[in-house]
Amino acid sequence: MNITVNGAQVTFVDGKLTLSYFNVSFSAGKFPNSLNGQLQITPDQGVTMASSQEDVATIAKKLIQAMVVDQTAQESK
Repeated sequence: MNITVNGAQVTFVDGKLTLSYFNVSFSAGKFPNSLNGQLQITPDQGVTMASSQEDVATIAKKLIQAMVVDQTAQESK
């Protein structure tokens, strides 16, 4: 799985710089069984402005894997 942290969206709140989200793109698998997309990883998911690219990618990977499991479970119903 390839995961790229493309950057962070930050805003000023009460005069302080605050993280809104990290932009993440991903690709996994090979055609025809491939998955590509983009995610926004938010502070609610455990990241901060001090998070490394590796930290953000680890959280993104867990979210992507959970989406795949959820989709597979729905398809088997």
